[in-house]
Formats: sequence, C-alpha cells, structure tokens
Amino acid sequence: MSKHPSSEQLLDLFNWASPGMLVTDAEGAVVLSNKAARELLRDRAAAGSRLADVLGIDGHDALMKAGTPVENLEAAFTNPEFPSGYANVGFGTVDGATYGFWALRPVTTHPSPSPVPGEGSSTAQAWIDQVDRSSESYTPAGEDAVAFIQAYYDNCPVAIHLIEEDGTVAHANWKDIAIVGASEQPDTYVGHHIRHIYADQDVVDDFLGRWGEDAPIIDFRADFLNKGERVPVVIFSTAKVENNKLKNTRCFVFPDSHPDRERDKVKALDLSF
Repeated sequence: MSKHPSSEQLLDLFNWASPGMLVTDAEGAVVLSNKAARELLRDRAAAGSRLADVLGIDGHDALMKAGTPVENLEAAFTNPEFPSGYANVGFGTVDGATYGFWALRPVTTHPSPSPVPGEGSSTAQAWIDQVDRSSESYTPAGEDAVAFIQAYYDNCPVAIHLIEEDGTVAHANWKDIAIVGASEQPDTYVGHHIRHIYADQDVVDDFLGRWGEDAPIIDFRADFLNKGERVPVVIFSTAKVENNKLKNTRCFVFPDSHPDRERDKVKALDLSF
C-alpha cells in the first residue's frame, strides 16, 4: 500500500478541499494555497503574503524554530461572511528546505447537515457554496505541486482520510491514524470500514449516504473512538463523485477547539422532525 494517495487524488484533495490549505516558506510567506484558502483570505492568500500576519497569529518565528505541530490557533480571515476560525500548522521539509503547512477552518453558526427546524440556510452550506463556485482567479495546482502536497499530508496536524465507495478507509495520514489510536498498527484502521471509528453509528450511516450523493459535511461536531474513548472532533468533508459513483471522499478532521460542546445530530437522530 502506498504511503500517499495517488498524485491525482492529492491534487483533487488540495484543490477542492473544504478547509483552507496553505504552504509557507521559512520566512512565513505563502508559496501555495488552495481554493478554500483564497475564499477565506481573498487576495491575501497570494504568493508572498506573510500568512501569520494575515491571520493575526503572533510568534511565527518561534513556531518555526520549535518545529512542533500546533492546533486550534485562533485566526482572523478577510472574508466578511466568515471572519474568524482556527488554524493548525505543522512544519517539514521539501528538497531540504523547511516549510509550514497550514489548515484553516472557518466558524459557522450551525453545521451542514443541520437537523434543527427553522434554522434556515446553513452557514456551513454557504461556505462550501463559496468554495465550489467557479472563479477565474483560481488556477488549480498541478503536478509541480505534488511534492508540497505530499509533505502537507505528512506534516500538517489535521486528520485526513479518503474513503472509497464501500466505506473502506483507502488512505489516512499520520494525524488521522493517531486520532483513532492506531499509530502502532495502522493496518487495523486503514483498509477497514470507516464505521469502526465513529462513536455514534447513526451519524456514520447518514454520512455514508451523503458521500454517495456528493452532499457536504461541514463544521460538524462528532465523536471518534480511540481505543474505546470518545474523541471530540470537527469534520469538514466533501466527495469526488464521477458518473454518480463515489470515487473517494476528502475528509478533514480537526480536534475540537470546544470539546465540551454538544455533539451535532443528523436528521435521523432528531425526533422533532
């Protein structure tokens, strides 16, 4: 089994992910950003922008020197509809040079899917609509970016997994494997059905149907299982669907910045519907 998804999968994951993904150089300047990052930061996601300054995060040089992954840094975005959220950053090398690998997630008022009557259009749905809309200003990353995306997959402290049509976890990065307690034996997780890591089976059953329909799951609070213990997480997930068939998901899972918050529900769990 390959350590990484294929180049095609990595490029699809990067270009069309629902969280912002950026790579910065040793000075903190942006060298690569995806569509979601451009939506969150607008022109300030452009190459050369000092990302930590844009996000309002102090101490970039200290973070770089420490070289250890940092999660749930409070961050400011320039998108007026989504002005705040969180940043996760890790550090690693590409061709001997050190880079920062960033994942940005916006805060929404309620998730997608949302089971609560009367909430109206989900702000999470509004977010993914922005990511999905066509934009002449965004040129998708190409083959020359694959080495950076591989390093991102290996170093950014956000859990990433790709699920196949039958629910099998085809690929999972180091953070994803760690968050479910499989670091010592990754093959007990990768290659098996995704349902084993969800604490609430109704949630994953609902998700499996949504992935096949290319329906997004955005800013959704759930619990994973790590050796029987619940782990509060926030899920950002979309799917690559071709000819009405799920090719793979693009699942990003963040450790919850507010682990004591109530877990979100799917429609099947809400008896008021």
